[in-house]
Amino acid sequence: MAKNLFEVVQNLFVPFILLAIVSSVNFHLNNKKIKDWHWIGIAIISVIVLLMSILRQWRFIRYNQINNIYLLSASLILGLLYCVGIWLYFSWKNLGEKAKFIFSIVITVVGLIFVACLLLFKVPTVIFLPLQFLGIGESVFTTMYLLKCTGFLLGWLVCILMCLGLYKVLCRCEKKSCAAIFSVMYILNGFISFVSIIGIINSYYRRKIKIPTGLRKSIPQLITAETVVYFVILAVLLVFVVLFFIKHTKLHGEYENPAQHRLLRRFEKDCRKWSVFVILLASFSIIDLTVIKNQATKLVELSPSEEFQIEGNRIFIPLEQVSDGHLHRFSWDNSRGKVVRFIIVQKQGTNFGIGFDACEVCGNVGYYERKNEVVCNRCDVVMNKNTIGLKGGCNPIPLESEIQDGGIVIYTEDLDRESGRF
Repeated sequence: MAKNLFEVVQNLFVPFILLAIVSSVNFHLNNKKIKDWHWIGIAIISVIVLLMSILRQWRFIRYNQINNIYLLSASLILGLLYCVGIWLYFSWKNLGEKAKFIFSIVITVVGLIFVACLLLFKVPTVIFLPLQFLGIGESVFTTMYLLKCTGFLLGWLVCILMCLGLYKVLCRCEKKSCAAIFSVMYILNGFISFVSIIGIINSYYRRKIKIPTGLRKSIPQLITAETVVYFVILAVLLVFVVLFFIKHTKLHGEYENPAQHRLLRRFEKDCRKWSVFVILLASFSIIDLTVIKNQATKLVELSPSEEFQIEGNRIFIPLEQVSDGHLHRFSWDNSRGKVVRFIIVQKQGTNFGIGFDACEVCGNVGYYERKNEVVCNRCDVVMNKNTIGLKGGCNPIPLESEIQDGGIVIYTEDLDRESGRF
């Protein structure tokens, strides 16, 4: 439950915050027709995101990480254009009605496409998490599966309610306050997008796209900074909403009769109510990124390395040692003292899945065995044993091997070639 709650909130709370801000900006455009178009656009985007997620999941369309680079790059450009556009729109006072209407349409379209890029990048990674909860032969009618689904649904509920609450607060703010909070959030989210782009290039396209050496070496620091930025986003949100709450502890505006006075009091009360609502959700999100994250990312202790025979550069593992259908882990020390781990799993007959105890997506956290299944130690995805040894996804990185003299032969130079992953 904790793992799925954390994954959904971590992936979606920033896009949903930006969706709330873009929607509140549209509210301040003061044009009913454009407001209606905006909500129609949100509905269309939701359908497109769901459809694209389904097509990707069922592999009806070819999708690789270069598409994510395009989405993130587009979001950076469109977000900047949107930021400049809303500042100009809210600053120009002598803009004609026709020009104002056209400018409003442009701003709305740019904002919707900006949000769509972020949702298309993030939503497909989490929307089908329930399909990953079940192991082979496991029933959906179990307490464990119910808890995992509960965490998944609770994560979505938190993000949707955060979006709703922030939208209600921002609709009661001044126009330029919306522009200011979007500017700050765009910069912070822009850093996250930049780190994601660098990470994708380094993991999948480092041979095609050259990253400057200094930037490549600083990737671990950038990833650490990315985690900090999530907390900065929540801190900025909390400060903004707390100040909004304090501002509305007193009545603002003049009234001529008791009815207007009641309306003003109701308005201030609503402002405080929605402020508290957002504060509670933001506080829960902080707990999610700390306490719940620590619980969710607690790694399973890996089984110890098994013994093998080695002569020169040739590692030999007898077939009978690994022919029981279970996961077998081995480790080899190279000349630089780096411990390189690899795993062997019997598939069918004399077919074996052989790979490094690491993958392109989750790094070197390794795999463990649970109820005769091979599971990723980080993302909790159950491996299809028949795909172990093949490229792609969360599969172990393939390792060259041969079957000779009744055993599996692995050469140390093949292990050393990927030692940098450990």
